[in-house]
Formats: sequence, C-alpha cells, structure tokens
Amino acid sequence: GERPLYLMYDHIYWMLTFGGTRHITPPQLVPEVARYTVFVDGISKAFAATGLRVGFAVGPTDVISRMSAILGHMGAWAPRPEQVATVGLLDEVNGLHEWSSEFRHGVESRLIVLHRGLQALKSRGLPVESIAPQGAIYLTARFHPFGRRTPEGAVLETNEQVRRYLLESAAFAAVPFQAFGAIDDDGWFRLSVGAVGEADIEAALPWLQAALEALH
Repeated sequence: GERPLYLMYDHIYWMLTFGGTRHITPPQLVPEVARYTVFVDGISKAFAATGLRVGFAVGPTDVISRMSAILGHMGAWAPRPEQVATVGLLDEVNGLHEWSSEFRHGVESRLIVLHRGLQALKSRGLPVESIAPQGAIYLTARFHPFGRRTPEGAVLETNEQVRRYLLESAAFAAVPFQAFGAIDDDGWFRLSVGAVGEADIEAALPWLQAALEALH
C-alpha cells in the first residue's frame, strides 16, 4: 500500500558502446524494477543532433499517460517538424542501423586517437592519464600538474585553474568533473570528441604537450 519509488533512467548513450562494453539496463539486472522504470532517450547524442532536443520516454502506461498530460499543458516542447522528422528517422530501421554503425565507428576512432595521444604524453613523463573509451562521445582524462607554475608564475592548485590554463595556453577545452557533482580537485576531466575530427585531435596534441612542458 505504499507509494512506489520510480527510477528515471538516462538512456541517451545506449547506442554508443565500444569494444567489449555492453549496455545493461536496470530491468536486465533486476527484472522486478521494470514496472517502476522510466527510460528517457533522445536524438541529440546517438544521432548527432546536438541542439535538437527531441526526446521520448518509455515506461509504465499509467506514468507515461500522466507525463503526456502534464507536457500537453506546459507549452514547451520540440517543434512539430522536428518531431515528425524524428519519427521518420526511427521508422527507417535498415538505414538507421547502417548509419548508426558508421557513426559509432567514427566516434570510437576519434576517442582512440585522443586516448592514444594522451597515453603518449604520459609516457613522456607528463602529468596526464586517461581511461580507455567504453562508450558515449567522451574520454575521461586526468591532468594533474598541481603545484607547478605557469610561464607567468601562477601556481596550479585546482581543477578550474588547470582547465583555464589548458584553454588559454593550448586552446584545449576540458570539463572538470565538478560540473557533474564531483567534489575533489583531483585533476579528472571529461573531453568531448563530438565536434572534432581525427585531424583536429592530432593537431591539438602538440599544443597540449607544449603547454604541459612549459610548466615548471
């Protein structure tokens, strides 16, 4: 007789997994939660439609019907042409899978280029680490030149200072994990390859290397 606890599950990256990584949903782990799980998905990531916030949800019919009722009175949703185009996209199953396979391969290739480049910098003794890509369009990397000084004499002590230094000195953009709820200034960042090609990554790595080598 108690109110149920529902799980809203962010499903946005499920099509972007690499290597031996498998995407697992909560009901696959605990089948009993299927009745209480709401999946939220969209086209912005796996379909390279950044900025086109067309999303959809799948879940218990009573919950979805109430979500639809609320949304119908909010006056804020994706424009109808985008919604119709998305339906057409999802209906083209064969073409969708063909395109998705090519897109996923391209994202994985860029992530591997970036990961290998950072590992090469690490082998040179520079304060860099990275985790091999498993999914999504991001690489998890660590830059930890803490205690070192910039050419201007500023001491790098926080993630924000490292972020700003890399951006200003190497035109290299990194998002500290504090943006996602992390607390510690431990040098971990998220790097996106969503808007760059392999050539852009290759060109950026020497700038990054030079910026790190300039610290003392």
